[in-house]
Amino acid sequence: MMKKGLYIHIPFCQKICTYCDFCKVYYSSSLSDLYLDELFKEIDSYHIKDISTIYVGGGTPTSLNVIQLDKLLNKINSIREEDVSLSIEANIENLDEEKIKLFQKYHVNRISLGIQSFNSNLLKIMNRSHTFDEVKDKIELIHKYGIDDINCDLIYGFEEENLDILNDDIEKLLSLDITHISLYALMINQNTILNNLGKKEISQDLYRNYYDFIYNKLIDNGFYRYEVSNFSKPGYQSQHNLLYWKNREYYGVGLGSSGYLENVRYTNTKSLTKYLKGERVFEREKCSIEDKEFYSLMLGLRLEEGIDIKEFNSLYNKNLLVSYKDKINKLINSGLVEIKDDHLKITKDNFYIMDYILKELL
Repeated sequence: MMKKGLYIHIPFCQKICTYCDFCKVYYSSSLSDLYLDELFKEIDSYHIKDISTIYVGGGTPTSLNVIQLDKLLNKINSIREEDVSLSIEANIENLDEEKIKLFQKYHVNRISLGIQSFNSNLLKIMNRSHTFDEVKDKIELIHKYGIDDINCDLIYGFEEENLDILNDDIEKLLSLDITHISLYALMINQNTILNNLGKKEISQDLYRNYYDFIYNKLIDNGFYRYEVSNFSKPGYQSQHNLLYWKNREYYGVGLGSSGYLENVRYTNTKSLTKYLKGERVFEREKCSIEDKEFYSLMLGLRLEEGIDIKEFNSLYNKNLLVSYKDKINKLINSGLVEIKDDHLKITKDNFYIMDYILKELL
């Protein structure tokens, strides 16, 4: 039996970032207490077992106070077996030594820091406030307490950005003692402050130039791309996210979270009022074998290694190269995909047009 993942959503933030489209609410100590009580009930309702990874995201998990964070991590440890990896998201502004000590106490393996940029103008546009020195100091503190697997998020593609600003951000990231970098092209989503301010996305050509620039810088400095937007040092891929991209099942608990269990994909309500009343699941989608096959192809091609052809054939009782013969051959002849080491994969320079490739295949 394949082990599952567990995603836990903490929706609270002390500041709302202007680009954020995730499910979030302003932090309140009393609301957070009520939320954790309801969250624990939801966790208990699943009788969770056979998990390999746990990821605590948000929102901002470190917006919780020390007592609440201790309570949360203690709950997680009550269902966590010894070898299960535990990742948690954190923001520099509300991550302090006391919280890092808690991470050490509960054997957190990996910390993901929402950095996004070091440029003061871009940070102001995002409603963020940290300096490079603060980030460096916090990372040194994390290492002091024995946590060495550290991711930093970077957002690129602001109208106010240029290659000099982007280069400075990358150079600063590369100077830090981190193992993983997640890239996000700025999308102006409808439910965001940036959209309300009338901000526009940059051209696709400029996005592509920025992506290629970042890719080359990271590859030249000891990182490798294992997924279209994720780069790590060898051995430091995000095990939890790999589970998503390989179309494995996972529990999703908390406000607005999504899960995938027993061929059902579900999404929880984004209404805190409803969630606190115990009204959790908002939407369910029963996946047919065709749906599962679609997700396996769509998610698997995001990976640098691509889709394991033998595994696909075994899972779906069909021959991938026969079933999709004409489409695959057309993409191979166009130089967009290749078959290498029994994997169907996008060729190195064409990840940025992955959406086009998926449309052609699916």
